[in-house]
Amino acid sequence: MKKTKTILIWSILVAASIFDARYYKIPNQLIVLGFLSGILVNLIEFRTAGIVYFIIKASWPFVLLLLLRLCRKTIGMGDVKLFCVVSTMLDTEAVINLMVTSVMLAGIIIILRCLYERQFVKRQLHYSFYITAAFFLLQVKS
Repeated sequence: MKKTKTILIWSILVAASIFDARYYKIPNQLIVLGFLSGILVNLIEFRTAGIVYFIIKASWPFVLLLLLRLCRKTIGMGDVKLFCVVSTMLDTEAVINLMVTSVMLAGIIIILRCLYERQFVKRQLHYSFYITAAFFLLQVKS
């Protein structure tokens, strides 16, 4: 089942990164597809209790990241929904590791970019790319 989850997550993250890079938007159809995958995975793993697990797993990143978004508009709603989708197929520790790693990667790239361009310009960030890269790094690490 772990391999199946990894393939599902990879598929969703890569597609989201492509859409984000091209259109600065992650389509809701992709998010719905991810949630349907998450429901299916949880139903297979936990039977009917999987629906409750799915709701809990999808909710906590939304609440956490929504608070972050309300304080400062630092993350797009598509990225928030993408974290929610991924969280339905991973355990809590893996999702927290993914969040921390993606923030660190984004921060490093932003600093390097500012040093290279010799200016600090606020630009729109394709955060889904950093989520995908963080997932890749965590998969290589494990």
